[in-house]
Amino acid sequence: MSLLLVILLMVPLGARAGDLGKGTSGTPGTWYVGAQPSWVDPAKSPIVFVHGYNSSAAIWWDGNDMYETALANGYQTAFIDLYPEKDMWQNGAMLAGKLQEIYRHFGNKKLVVVGHSKGGVDTQTALVHYGAHQYVSNVITLSSPHHGTQLSDLAHSSSAWWLAALLGNNNDATRSLMTGNMSYFRSVTDGRAEIQLNRYYTLGGTKWGSFGSALYWGGLYLSSYGANDGVVTVASSRLPGGTIVRESSWNHTTIREGSHTFSVFKPYTMAAQPSGATAFSSSKVTAEPETSQIVRGGKADKAIKDGFVVEDGADSFQLAFLSDKLLPSLKLKGPDGREYKPVKVTQDTSGFFKGAWVHQFEIDKPESGKWNVTGPAAAYLFIVRIDSPLGGELKQKMNVKATYKTEWVHYKQDQNKKLKEAGKGVKAGKIADGDLKEPGVYNLTTEVTGFDAKGKPFERTIIESIYVDGNGKIHR
Repeated sequence: MSLLLVILLMVPLGARAGDLGKGTSGTPGTWYVGAQPSWVDPAKSPIVFVHGYNSSAAIWWDGNDMYETALANGYQTAFIDLYPEKDMWQNGAMLAGKLQEIYRHFGNKKLVVVGHSKGGVDTQTALVHYGAHQYVSNVITLSSPHHGTQLSDLAHSSSAWWLAALLGNNNDATRSLMTGNMSYFRSVTDGRAEIQLNRYYTLGGTKWGSFGSALYWGGLYLSSYGANDGVVTVASSRLPGGTIVRESSWNHTTIREGSHTFSVFKPYTMAAQPSGATAFSSSKVTAEPETSQIVRGGKADKAIKDGFVVEDGADSFQLAFLSDKLLPSLKLKGPDGREYKPVKVTQDTSGFFKGAWVHQFEIDKPESGKWNVTGPAAAYLFIVRIDSPLGGELKQKMNVKATYKTEWVHYKQDQNKKLKEAGKGVKAGKIADGDLKEPGVYNLTTEVTGFDAKGKPFERTIIESIYVDGNGKIHR
């Protein structure tokens, strides 16, 4: 099907009309209307598609058949450009006004909104906090991080912030998606009366690709927190008060493609709602993660010289080494002096480290002891995921002796609810409830070192975020 020229309506001064096959103006607040179906079924609501973080309206038709599929199924459609790097408060406020304009354009017909990733969070913010619930019947979210994503925690950790900052990914959007901040967002959203005025339906993905694929390293990191699609865990895609439509083998890209999911959520775009989907009501979605990872990072001005310890008895480990540039001379050296080169090199597409070069290693039956990573000057981050019985023993606090050191970074909300860095510090030991009293988000990086039951050394890293509200209550 050929892509047709669309009509641009109610756009900011200077924005241009666009062709759905050639991209968008990129101006936040600009919205586009798809071609009119040959016959409009009154039982079918117009669908508004909302993109996610670090993206634009074009994701729904550029390399994606979602628009074509919706048109072929007889749907009126609209698409909007939000701020790609702003938080849910700024995008939600703008989106609320645009939904009113789109609602009026379609003759005051209630809209169905389909939001991908952060677009689902922006949409709920518009409906619940900025009054747009009256223009919408249903909301369908495709792998939206309703409880945040641990990749955002990672991006703002003491290990990773150098790299994320150089890539331009330390911004309002990524800060807002830290799991601690989203726990606070849930606390000020889920109890509001407006949340009952729309129906919410969720889809979640469980596939992050084979070794070396674009979403693989993100999925590997998130695997400690449960099933995921390479960017968002299934648990985070579930919305309190919402209904789970399906959780299947989509990754964070395929879940927004028409040929993969339109037929799945189509029944929830109709006036009459089908039965059989699973209601989800619990807001508690995270358990204590597996303790199976080591995270290191920083900025090497002359040369990279870093390392980590692999314990005795490990079955294997996988190492994802991210840098701001391609590193052909990057090497991994084992305790026996043997050198390894990456078996796969890709560029990240997840958003939180978009554009980073990912050098991936996979080592079976690794020798225990110190492993060293060397390379030229660069900003870098590496994650080691170790397959070992020690992870379970640490989680259950069995037969191990461990010491802890925690670095924390504090972000406070300004008058516009933006999170700004307000301080940092280090504590010998874990951070306990009550240690951090100033309101705001705290990103915590805890280094764990110790000895197993055989007296052999090990290392681990735990990264998380919490929100301390004005009453001193901890949200995590």
